[in-house]
Amino acid sequence: MASCRICRGLAAAAFFLVTPIASFAQENQGTPEQREACTPDAMRLCGAYLFDPRSVEACLRASGPRLSQPCYDVFFPPQQAAAPPPPPPRGARKRMPPPPQEDED
Repeated sequence: MASCRICRGLAAAAFFLVTPIASFAQENQGTPEQREACTPDAMRLCGAYLFDPRSVEACLRASGPRLSQPCYDVFFPPQQAAAPPPPPPRGARKRMPPPPQEDED
């Protein structure tokens, strides 16, 4: 029983020591929503880089399919439907198709 208390105490201490490090590493990196989506993945996959935000970002990008879905969507957003082509500028002349050619017999 005492060993479980010690383990829980150590885990809590580690959490409280690592959380500020992750926050420091992600300061000014992405929106709060993006940080929230990717913090667990950064801790799980890129813990060795937590002091260097650029390295964390590179690590997360390289982790691709191992990312959680919310974090994956941050780095690899789903493709949106292709937008229709823009209309031609005003005053542009429309090209007329060439007239049909008559067969010469």
